[in-house]
Amino acid sequence: MVIPPCSRISMKRFKALLKEVDVNGDSRINMHELSELLRRLGLSNPRWRAFLLMRQVDTNGNHTIEGKFEMKILIKHLRELWGIVIS
Repeated sequence: MVIPPCSRISMKRFKALLKEVDVNGDSRINMHELSELLRRLGLSNPRWRAFLLMRQVDTNGNHTIEGKFEMKILIKHLRELWGIVIS
């Protein structure tokens, strides 16, 4: 499901989207999966945005988004950069 950009989605729906895009089931979001997440959130140029976002969110440098700390940063950046509010 793709939602319109600059919208609000529930935390429950966001977690479901994360599960859907985590194709290898490792509970980590890699660059390809992040790009797919951004596409499903209705953003244009998802690969470029994923590249920029990964550089800001991946605090330990392992090229994945994992754990509560990085997830909080991801949610904050989605709101601040593109107006996607997760509540």
